Amino acid sequence: MLMTTAISVLLFLPLFLLLAFVAYRIVRDAPLKIELQRLQGIEDEARSSTLRLESKSLELENLRIQFTRLEADMANEQRSSSEKIALMQESETRLKIEFENLSNRIFEERGRALGLENRERMDALLQPLREQLDSFRKRVEEVHSRDTEQSTRLIEQVRQLQELSGRVSDEANMLARAIKGDSKKQGDWGEMIIERIFEASGLEKGREYLVQESFRAEDGILRRPDFMVLLPGNKAVIVDSKVSLTAYERFCSLDQEPQRQTALKEHVHSVRRHIGDLQAKEYSSIAGNRTLDFVIMCIPLEPAWQTVMQNDPELIYDLAGKDVVLCGPTTLMITLKLIVQIWRRENENRNAELIAEKAGRIYDQVFLVVEAMTEARKKLSGVSDSFDLALKRLKEGRGNLVGRVEEIRRLGAKVTRQIPPDLVADAEDGAVESE
Repeated sequence: MLMTTAISVLLFLPLFLLLAFVAYRIVRDAPLKIELQRLQGIEDEARSSTLRLESKSLELENLRIQFTRLEADMANEQRSSSEKIALMQESETRLKIEFENLSNRIFEERGRALGLENRERMDALLQPLREQLDSFRKRVEEVHSRDTEQSTRLIEQVRQLQELSGRVSDEANMLARAIKGDSKKQGDWGEMIIERIFEASGLEKGREYLVQESFRAEDGILRRPDFMVLLPGNKAVIVDSKVSLTAYERFCSLDQEPQRQTALKEHVHSVRRHIGDLQAKEYSSIAGNRTLDFVIMCIPLEPAWQTVMQNDPELIYDLAGKDVVLCGPTTLMITLKLIVQIWRRENENRNAELIAEKAGRIYDQVFLVVEAMTEARKKLSGVSDSFDLALKRLKEGRGNLVGRVEEIRRLGAKVTRQIPPDLVADAEDGAVESE
């Protein structure tokens, strides 16, 4: 009996020790599994932060590339403008010298024959031309000075673009926390941020953009867009501020991933709902055809805009078929800078038309001189040799005066009369022979 009991104890003793060892390992490894799960969560968060950092780096690189292109374009444009203005100033100076020399020679050679009365008559004839030349020179100098000033200011504003965008984003984050939950304050703050971007862009309020102006649409209902950017040709672009940060604030503040994903979906849904509301307003129907067929919807908080684009990539394709363009502060600033360039080119074109008009007046004055000299030649046969010499100097030689003013007319100067074709042909033949 004792032998049987001893054998039973010996048989169950290894089994008992094995069970005790397994229970010990389970109790010892439980904290390690909890720590492993915590480390995996930290690793996931670090991976997410790395992806956000790569996105920011890519955006910064794109901004640098855009800045480099803008700077190169500005340098080329400024260099081309300076060369054209220098050429015009040189031509104006040479024309003035030629006229003065020609006038002096004519007076010297025909002074004895025509007397004091004819000299005064010729001086009165040339005086308006001198005044036109002086006015033309002053206008060219003003255009050059203004272009240089505008180019310098634009380059400085482009250099401050990245810094300004960073400041706007930082301020937006702080203010979003302060005004969370209050839709009215959020809307006012968003409009303030966008208006600051407008002010920093270089556009002039009241002339190149309007703030909350009321317009009556084709259906008779008043429309009041947040901002209207005016463009040349009586066109405009609507800019609307979208600030609904309640869901986005919860997305940023929550720790549990399921709750964060729920808040993120609400944020994306809020943006899509606002896009639909904007499309329904039909700003393009404002009376007078003052708008284009799309609206820029700006989310003035850069991270909120990026979060929508990253988590709803199909949105950009959906917007392609709608009347709304979605952007953040940085993209809005770049768009406004391009509009500043459009206005600058429009003003340059107007200045070019004014310069062409001035050049046309110079051409008309030269025509009067040629006409008067031709008539005088017919009437004063006694001094025909002097007039032949004067006409020869007008139409012969490389870069002769008649050839130069005719070239001004061909370039588009607005003239009321035209130098006789035979005299122009003689001037062209004289220029060829001198070569």
